[in-house]
Amino acid sequence: MKYMLTFLGHAGFMYETENEILLMDPWMSTSGAFDSSWYQFPCNHSLGDDVREIIETTNKEVYIYISHEHKDHFDVPFLLTLKLSKINFITPKFRRDHVASVLNKLAPKSVYTPIDSELINIGNLEIRLFLDDQEIVRDSALGLYDRDSDFTFLNLNDCKVYDRVDELFDIYKKFNIFTCQFSGAVFHPVCYDYPEKKYNEISKSKVNGKFGSVKNLIDKFKPELYIPAAGPPVFLDPNLVSINYQEVNIFSSPFKFKKYLHDTLPELNVEVPVPGSKFYFKNQQFDIKHPFENIEEMYDEKNIQNYAKNYDYIFSEREKQKSSYDPIDVQKRLLVELCSKLNGFKIEQKMNILLEFSLSEIDDTSIYIDFENNHIDIMDKFKKSSNPTYEISASVGDVGRLLDGYLNWEDFMLSFRHKLKRTPDIYQVAINGFLTMEKEDVPKFVDNLMRLQNQRERITIEVGGVLYSIDKYCPHQGSDLTTHEIEDERFLICPKHRWSFDLEDEGKAVGQEASINAVDLDGDGS
Repeated sequence: MKYMLTFLGHAGFMYETENEILLMDPWMSTSGAFDSSWYQFPCNHSLGDDVREIIETTNKEVYIYISHEHKDHFDVPFLLTLKLSKINFITPKFRRDHVASVLNKLAPKSVYTPIDSELINIGNLEIRLFLDDQEIVRDSALGLYDRDSDFTFLNLNDCKVYDRVDELFDIYKKFNIFTCQFSGAVFHPVCYDYPEKKYNEISKSKVNGKFGSVKNLIDKFKPELYIPAAGPPVFLDPNLVSINYQEVNIFSSPFKFKKYLHDTLPELNVEVPVPGSKFYFKNQQFDIKHPFENIEEMYDEKNIQNYAKNYDYIFSEREKQKSSYDPIDVQKRLLVELCSKLNGFKIEQKMNILLEFSLSEIDDTSIYIDFENNHIDIMDKFKKSSNPTYEISASVGDVGRLLDGYLNWEDFMLSFRHKLKRTPDIYQVAINGFLTMEKEDVPKFVDNLMRLQNQRERITIEVGGVLYSIDKYCPHQGSDLTTHEIEDERFLICPKHRWSFDLEDEGKAVGQEASINAVDLDGDGS
């Protein structure tokens, strides 16, 4: 028989054999994700009906892999519409067991929680999950080998296990199809208060960096076929829809990336999918069928405009609910929430920084957090501060929905319904973690951050004929820098998130407050 891989939209895939069906990260709800700020693009909602019917009528064993807890991968509203008694879930054994806990409460047929690289045998399928389990990021990738057809599929979705290429090669030897995220998906610089010129410069730099790192990964894996997936989403909320039409931003078109790959890796086969695209594999040959003849038309601006009109009612209802919140009450509740976070934020480093959290509807006061003195209060707005500052602002309604549990802190930050400003404009891991973590996870985040900063294992590298001793692990999220890249014979690039460290300036991070403590072993840099 032919073995079939179907693209379900965004990061979703379905692999079908004679006896098994494996779905991966099916995000198909009409409510989108992150409190309806992100939507699937192109739209895949009608395909969700097909998936439901397949599960309902099949006699095959059904498995669903959930890579991590972000709502564009972990779509509980959609899962609730399936015949759960037939479904075996597979999700990683993370330190924070939120996904597994929720899945168990759904009462499915079973829930598997494998550890990193553990082999799972499902009929003729060998499946392994590769975990990235940091407190500030929690994600996984899936490797699939079908013994019957000798087919290998590596699905990184948006999991950055870029420092584990050799390990993956040792396990799989070859990759028939490889897929991973190629587009941006974070709130920097989208939510930051930048002049247009700087916003464009940062966006272009991020796109070039992302394209370059994925291209390098593809070049190492040398798959027979690469499928760009896991984004970008589309923004249908009238308050966010303008992001779709920006000339420059981090949300790149898959066709732009395909052209880039054609120019840089001309021998590579690249196929841009749309929901419902099918990839048949038989006798080491591919047969690809799309549901529409001209798939590029599905990415037209007109489609976005029609999409937004179809779901306008969701945002009308949302705005109506937001208007019910009292500004002073929300500010007081936010103070209590942030106070709980601060109580768990026992960090052993100097943090001479002031965080201001303001609500758009309140003109005269903000919540201020002085990390150095562990103090928080509602105060009159400062005109100016001599201390470095981090400013975040959002509407009363959006913060009220956060406090009422419509979404968690990380969802809120990914909803893009806030504005940020840093003075000076330097990334701070600790502040980012404070804002994105749930209050119960803050102590573990701090412990992990302190562990990373206290790691002092060193490696020696040669750059431009000079030997340097550097910290082995990146201060951002602990990636092993043994598999680094070098740019301009001076800058060391972390393989995971492309942080850049200037070896000629003691290994200080460029634009970040961190260092790999580089020491020139030759003494004079020559």
